[in-house]
Amino acid sequence: MKRRIAIFGIAGFAAVSAGYAQHLDPQPGCIADRYGNAVCGPAGSRCLKDLHGDVKCSPADGGIALDRYKTPVCGPGRCALDRYGEVVCSRVAKGSAVVDIHGEMVCTGGCVNASAAACVLPSR
Repeated sequence: MKRRIAIFGIAGFAAVSAGYAQHLDPQPGCIADRYGNAVCGPAGSRCLKDLHGDVKCSPADGGIALDRYKTPVCGPGRCALDRYGEVVCSRVAKGSAVVDIHGEMVCTGGCVNASAAACVLPSR
C-alpha cells in the first residue's frame, strides 16, 4: 500500500511540475532577461543572453551566436564558427553557413563576419 502511495505521489508531483514549467515557458522567439521579464525579438529571429544577462536578437531570418568573448554577434543569415574561432554568417536571410571538410567556410550567397552591431534589441 505504501508503495502505491509513493508512486502516485511522485506521478502527481511530476504532472503538477510539468504543467507549472509549461506555463512559465516564454513563447517561441522570446527569452527571459536578467530580471526575469520575457522579451521578444522580431518575427523569425533568435535571441541570446550575454555574460551580464542582457538579451540581443538576430535580425529577422538572420543568425546569432556567441563569439569567443561570449558576446552575441549577428549576421543576415545563419552563422557558424570558422577554424579560427570567428563567427561567420551567410550573406542572405535564411541562408546557411558551414565549415567544409577542408576547414573553409561555405555560405549561401557568400560569407560575412558576424558583428554585435548587426544584432537588434528585443521588445518588452
